[in-house]
Amino acid sequence: MTHPHDDDLVRFAADDEPAPAPPSAPPWKILIVDDDPEVHDVTRLALAGLAVDGRPIALRSRHSAAAARDALTAERDIGVVMLDVVMESDHAGLELARWIREALGDPHVRIVLRTGQPGLAPEQKVMSDYDIHDYRDKTELTARRLATTVVGAVRSYRDLTAIAALHRRERALSSACARFVPARLLTLLGRDDVAAAALGDRVEREMTVVCVGPRGPADAPFAALNRLFAAIVPPIHAHGGVVDKYLGAGLVAVFPDSPAQAVRAALALLACARDLGVDLGVGVQFGSVTLGLVGVDGRMQGTVVAGALHLAAHLEGLTRRFDVDLLVTDAVHARLPSDLARDSRPLGSSRAPGEQRPPAIFELFAADPPGPRADKRITRGAVVTAVRAIDERRMAEAEQVLAGLAGEYPHDRALAVLREDCRRHRAAVS
Repeated sequence: MTHPHDDDLVRFAADDEPAPAPPSAPPWKILIVDDDPEVHDVTRLALAGLAVDGRPIALRSRHSAAAARDALTAERDIGVVMLDVVMESDHAGLELARWIREALGDPHVRIVLRTGQPGLAPEQKVMSDYDIHDYRDKTELTARRLATTVVGAVRSYRDLTAIAALHRRERALSSACARFVPARLLTLLGRDDVAAAALGDRVEREMTVVCVGPRGPADAPFAALNRLFAAIVPPIHAHGGVVDKYLGAGLVAVFPDSPAQAVRAALALLACARDLGVDLGVGVQFGSVTLGLVGVDGRMQGTVVAGALHLAAHLEGLTRRFDVDLLVTDAVHARLPSDLARDSRPLGSSRAPGEQRPPAIFELFAADPPGPRADKRITRGAVVTAVRAIDERRMAEAEQVLAGLAGEYPHDRALAVLREDCRRHRAAVS
């Protein structure tokens, strides 16, 4: 004969924990929080032998909200909390529910509120004001309904944690892809993420290109290179730039905004490199560039091709010839505010391979050590006079000015280079 309340007839489990699960299927952890010991006993009876998706459940018991906080802090993989409302206070359970979401910061654990005094916590208000999974009146909760509630809560927890894991994997994948195709570059290409990018995507626009390279030996070990990049890349990002590529001990960066931002980044990274005892040369050019994705299916990267890149690379090479830190073209210099253009001097012009017009080039020496910087400020007017004479092909006059400067400032190699250029030009036309 079937008893009308067979749903409520259950047996005690042999112990508090279910039978051991295989290593691949750990139990679902469920925390019972109630100040009534009988509620714990009845709950264990009702859920004895319960499994969800082939995994058993493991019950934890706490008799106060304070003890529950300790348990939830210690075990961050508890999936369901069966929570009483009235314990240490009339609203201890509700306060714990809010603590779980806000202080503990766990959005996944499912909270099932069970109350024997629904008048103190009206269902509609509680469901509206608190992030809980379900609300149950203890007087109406049969063993079958309790088991059904737990199964639903566990599966909801399962789905939420699976979605969270998927999001973590997506973020990790996106972060890994950003090592090859930076997010800022994708933005410049009009793409939201790397999944939307395709080979051949490109954009042509005016940007500032910065080429950075070593002025000394370039055979540094990887550890030293990584320390260098860790120091000089943050200023690039801080000023709105994006690293296009790493080239041995150097790099190429692009700045979609004003050339001033690129120059400020260059001055900052030079100071960072000097702190590491590394001498870098930087070339900066503003002009038309093509920025796009190149490679093959399964392996692509963003890159800058043609345009301003050639001149920026040419200037970076000239920093070794002149023994200076930072060279920019007239296209950059003309767009600089007075605070950046103040510590600069012209160094003639130089034609890059494949370029029709040799641009005027300027040294920016604001990042120089105090001594050389002061000397260059003193000689700036005379250098301007000498370079103007060179431009007007008055080589003898220019050489005379430069000879006097080179004699007084023998450590300024740029003066000697300009003087030698004048001498060669005079010899070629004589």
